[in-house]
Amino acid sequence: MINLFDKIADSIYFLVSRSMDSNITFIKSGDHHILIDTGTGMNYAALDKYLQNIGSSHSSITDIVLTHSHIDHIGGVIPIVESWSPKIHLHKAEAEPINNGNMSQTLADTFGADLPPLTIEGILEEGTILDFGDIKMKVYHTPGHSLGSICLMILDTGILITGDTLFPGGSFGRTDFPGGNERSLVNSLKRISEMTFEVGLPGHMNSMKFNAKKSANASYQMAKQILLH
Repeated sequence: MINLFDKIADSIYFLVSRSMDSNITFIKSGDHHILIDTGTGMNYAALDKYLQNIGSSHSSITDIVLTHSHIDHIGGVIPIVESWSPKIHLHKAEAEPINNGNMSQTLADTFGADLPPLTIEGILEEGTILDFGDIKMKVYHTPGHSLGSICLMILDTGILITGDTLFPGGSFGRTDFPGGNERSLVNSLKRISEMTFEVGLPGHMNSMKFNAKKSANASYQMAKQILLH
């Protein structure tokens, strides 16, 4: 993780990872300091420094919204909750197993990571509105990469956080992990391609600051051709 946060819009910042970490979005809205995804946690100290550069810190985070629970997105939650108690939000398809002590969907064991039990307070589902004062986000359930993958539309901004469902350049999330499903992913990409948005913030790779809709359609067409041949 070597890049500093890039300012996407007022109070919305995006950190592109060059490591195994996921990308991370930070949003400040009044007293709300929100992280969208957290990386693996291996770059905890660097992330805290980057947050301080934009007027926040790990100990200021009030909410963590996860686009899904794979270890490269959820791992960074652990060092934060060890010293602080933000509210964690995750789709119910992955939150409920975690709350019951089943961490298998995180893939922690697959990658040799030690992930202790977590409590997910914010149980998300299709259509949930996350109200953070001036910033509000709508949840779209977009399975395929994982059972509980979501996209988040930041209302009235034209910004869509796409997680590991949609990537730039015609790319898209893999489906070969447990809970992945090729047809579901194609259906989710079709849905995204029909949404109205201007900027896409993916879970990996660079932001789609321009022609995000064109990129979404390219990913849908590519996935349909490759996955449903």
